[in-house]
Amino acid sequence: MKKKAIHPGHILQKIFMEPQCIAPEDLAVSLKIKQSTLTRVIKGQQSITTDLSLKLSDYFQTTPEFWISLQINYDQSEASRGTDDPFYSLMQISGDALLKLIGIQSNKEYEPRAVVLKEKRLYPDIIAFPKHKDREIVVIEFQGYKEPMMRYIMSSKITTLCTQENYTGPVLGAIVYTDKDYQKASLPFSITSQSGNFWIKGQFIEIDLSTYTEKDLIDIDQQLIVLAPFTLPKNYPKNEYIHKCRSWKKQIDQTFSQETVTKVMDILSLFILDRQRNMTRKEVLSMYKFDISQTVVGQELLKEGLEAGKKEGEKIAAIRIIGRQMSKKFDVSMNRIAPRLNALPIKDIMDLGEDLLSMETFKDAYTWINHRKKKINK
Repeated sequence: MKKKAIHPGHILQKIFMEPQCIAPEDLAVSLKIKQSTLTRVIKGQQSITTDLSLKLSDYFQTTPEFWISLQINYDQSEASRGTDDPFYSLMQISGDALLKLIGIQSNKEYEPRAVVLKEKRLYPDIIAFPKHKDREIVVIEFQGYKEPMMRYIMSSKITTLCTQENYTGPVLGAIVYTDKDYQKASLPFSITSQSGNFWIKGQFIEIDLSTYTEKDLIDIDQQLIVLAPFTLPKNYPKNEYIHKCRSWKKQIDQTFSQETVTKVMDILSLFILDRQRNMTRKEVLSMYKFDISQTVVGQELLKEGLEAGKKEGEKIAAIRIIGRQMSKKFDVSMNRIAPRLNALPIKDIMDLGEDLLSMETFKDAYTWINHRKKKINK
């Protein structure tokens, strides 16, 4: 993934204000802006606007472009979190599946490469080169933020590639948007002269993943299940992701080879993070790595409990693992937790572990446990 960009407000504070011992209230007066506005900028809660960039450039003897470029880099870094490198990794594992997504049938007839174009110095573009001369080169852009000039940028990449490779053959450009708003923001690509004598127009294959369902992706190719997070709305409830993620993991285990499952799951977790900005990577990983029998700790605890019988051993392991998670999350002693868990069957204990992500306090967990106990006693 790209290195996370620093908010320009933090740069303003750490590099410009603090070394010169400039107080926020004094700078706000000098810039003729509200102190609350400057405070939000410093805290990273508000962007640096064009007007503010002009004022900052006058005060600190920089250029307005310096501040604007910092803001643009930050915005794009945040908006495209988790989409660039993961898509290239997925292309290496499931290139044919992604080509099918844009309508190209291939049986390992393409080789994906990350080509650094001369005009794009930092990050490579995903390009599929055909192994046979009768197929076109495919240039793929995965777009994870709003960019009005996206189609112009794609056109520039194609012409730069052709120039760089001294290539005049067929090229197919494809843009895969991860959200409908990103496609809506992209302007039509058309350049005409004032006299009307010359014109350039371009059209690309375009895919909006948010318009697909999970079934749509699987019908195209089962390996596309890894793109399923983009079929869900950004406000999809976090607790429901628990069940979705487990379903995706089962399908990935059945579809991909043992050598690639771990890498594919890492890609899936990054895609989930891109859609669910209020989740942490640790939370995502916990959603599909919850089978106690597959963890080192779980194996040790299961062995410890074998003397009391297999079922009892499994329950001891479950209580210890779920209890530890609850103790850490709610800062509650295991002495308070263990007796409550012991009253539940192992299935309910594991269900509780799955639902912990959606709980805010120990009282929530206590209420959940009491509800299950009532069901048992009925």
